[in-house]
Amino acid sequence: MRRTSLLLVMFFLAVTGYGQDIHFSQFYAAPLNLNPSQTGMMNGNLRAILNYRNQWNSFAPFTTYNGSLDVNIGHNFLDHDLIGIGVNFYNDVAGDAEFSTTHASLSVSYIKTMGNKFARNYLSVGFSGGMVQRSVDYNQMTFGSQFNGYEYDPGLFSGEYIGFENLSYFDLAGGITWMLVPKDQLNFYMGLAFHHLNSPDQSFTGLTSDNLYMKTTGNMGAQIPVGAARNAFLVPAVMAMIQGPHYQLNGGMSVRYIINDLDYKSTAVQLGVFQRVGLNEQTDYRSDATIVAARFDYLNLSVGMSYDVNVSTLQDASNAMGGPEVSLTFTSDLPHRDRKVDCPKF
Repeated sequence: MRRTSLLLVMFFLAVTGYGQDIHFSQFYAAPLNLNPSQTGMMNGNLRAILNYRNQWNSFAPFTTYNGSLDVNIGHNFLDHDLIGIGVNFYNDVAGDAEFSTTHASLSVSYIKTMGNKFARNYLSVGFSGGMVQRSVDYNQMTFGSQFNGYEYDPGLFSGEYIGFENLSYFDLAGGITWMLVPKDQLNFYMGLAFHHLNSPDQSFTGLTSDNLYMKTTGNMGAQIPVGAARNAFLVPAVMAMIQGPHYQLNGGMSVRYIINDLDYKSTAVQLGVFQRVGLNEQTDYRSDATIVAARFDYLNLSVGMSYDVNVSTLQDASNAMGGPEVSLTFTSDLPHRDRKVDCPKF
């Protein structure tokens, strides 16, 4: 009994106040989740994105769904700038107890156009706010006290009193992104975001405060043409997150090849390798996973696929199978809106 209670307490410490937020290996394919200032920053006027991730399904499954929709406006009342408006939603379910986190938010950004057509600059500042709900299905939990001497008996009283099942709180985030486009098809960008600005209390009991650590996220990348034909590109990208005592770094590079280019409506393939590194309990940086990623663009639609190959000591339990991830992105012009941001194809 005492051991079971201790494990339960450790579980909640791990997944609440001392846990990390959701993350995607294809972080570049979840822009509103990454940084609210990326709302409306696109080669088009409307963007819809779906993300799916399944991790550690062999022993401790984590399943994450993310969806976003954003537009940019201002073409008819701003001289050169744009305003981005978007909505973002995700649901994450972790472990056998189905610890669920559901997040829905509204984001807005102001995209300032600087420079000229020969060296374009964009500076975007954005904010987001939304509601988060967390819940646990205690019917899925099993306890040692429910072993009758021969087998597990769910009819036996567990001896555990659990008087809480869900909680809700308001969450705020802000960020800034700068992009330089010195010439067509050459782009550089960097961003900085701050999530959980209000340090929301996520205590299930309400008896004591359990404030969520603020998360700082930085990312940068580029699209660099190579070769005389200018239909091949190097697409490096890196992302770093700090949340309380947790540190995570994702970085790597893709090679993009354009088969047929019609402005942003290109047909292209992209292959890349990334590495995810974390800080362990001994304050020692260790590789967590090697990520193999692919992407296919056809007209307005982009499909991204990746797989995490677990390379940490956890591979003894996971058999090196971190999990698959899929992203689906649709980007389009809207009628009478030809102004857009010259973003790279991430």
